[in-house]
Amino acid sequence: METIFISILSIVAAIYLGYTYTVDLQMMQQNSYRNNRYFKWWKTNSNYGSVSRLIDLAMLFLLLSNFPQKYIYLCIAFVLGVKIYKLATTKYKKPLVFTKRVWRLFITMLIMSLLFVVGAFIATSALHAIPVAIMTLCVISWAILTASNTAMLPVENSINQMYFNDAKNLLSQMPDMKIIGITGSYGKTSTKHYLNRILSEQFDVLMTPGSFNTPMGVVRTVREMMKHYNNVFIVEMGAKQVSDIKEICDLVHPEIGIVTAVGEQHLE
Repeated sequence: METIFISILSIVAAIYLGYTYTVDLQMMQQNSYRNNRYFKWWKTNSNYGSVSRLIDLAMLFLLLSNFPQKYIYLCIAFVLGVKIYKLATTKYKKPLVFTKRVWRLFITMLIMSLLFVVGAFIATSALHAIPVAIMTLCVISWAILTASNTAMLPVENSINQMYFNDAKNLLSQMPDMKIIGITGSYGKTSTKHYLNRILSEQFDVLMTPGSFNTPMGVVRTVREMMKHYNNVFIVEMGAKQVSDIKEICDLVHPEIGIVTAVGEQHLE
């Protein structure tokens, strides 16, 4: 009977771990896959010691306690079920986009997690070690994410450089196209749309869509959306750290630059 309880808890915990990883990935994606910015987000959003993380830690301690295990398994499975429902129904302003990079990072995290769980089981030869290992991963999911991100960095840099060079080559084949760069602490997107509407009366205009204002967002725009007949390219340029604007300028070489405003958002 205890084996059944352990199996049920392990399955529920694994599902919860998957949802936890997707939330972590979502935040890593929004922080440009940079570990330092991800950790800064943790601190500024009080997520480092959030109630949810503390509950996960408490459940891990319960699994390691001497209480009657079958009741512990059922209680933890119930709590995890509630947390899974909450995570599955939560709506985000910027949900996770499963790009190829996210999939590579997610698979790396799953491989590391599987090795951890299998290693715990082999080391203890106890079925109980499986849910304990999975709950441990839930508690330290941030560490698995940042370790996987660091391990994949050489691969991602190589891929990004290939895409960057491809976009640069495409732009070099269109020397007559006028390129306009727009940056600022706020007002970038609105200015981009106003300018696009005005210039479209006379020219064939391409603008970076949505919030594609990062270096790789601009690269993706060039590679996937640019046509040989475009006359004008309007590039929104965002800055999350020093050198971001320079990196985009080194790619597109804008002839005209618009700075909408320099505000408190970029004091640091």
